[in-house]
Amino acid sequence: MIKTALSQVEPDYFKVPTTYELSGIVRERVFCYELYHQLRKLRNSKTTKLDLELNGEIDKRSHIDFDKKDRKNPDFVFHNPGTHERNTLVIEVKGKLHKRGIEKDFNTISTFIEKYEYKAGIFILYNHSIQELTEKRGKELKKFKKKLSANRIYILTIKSPEENCKVSLLSKLHI
Repeated sequence: MIKTALSQVEPDYFKVPTTYELSGIVRERVFCYELYHQLRKLRNSKTTKLDLELNGEIDKRSHIDFDKKDRKNPDFVFHNPGTHERNTLVIEVKGKLHKRGIEKDFNTISTFIEKYEYKAGIFILYNHSIQELTEKRGKELKKFKKKLSANRIYILTIKSPEENCKVSLLSKLHI
């Protein structure tokens, strides 16, 4: 479902045209809003049977079950609100390869899996390939590859809307 939703995000969401840059600039929030829309359409279709809720940017700032340092706002979660029993998937999205953002997102995913019972995590990188990610951020990824959660963190990359989404498992990356 997530791969299909990514394939339905149109070019203007990968890079948003502006008055000062007609070729577009990367705006993660705009991309995420459209991805959320595509995920909701698929989740609510008659062919998809998913008994989990999809929520965007769940604010954990005052969540008493989370340690203060772990109160992050992942881009998306699939879960059943009101219980930890069905914490299923935590998703982070990036459109740029900034070190701090990549580390923050992988830390959030790892923490939610290891401490808060999420079954798996997905890191979505758009506008870049898996090769670009490993070449530019391989040093940071090595740290997360050593974690127990690495076998449950998937990296989905889609360089442009015309390409197919590629899937890699963090623990299997060659870095």
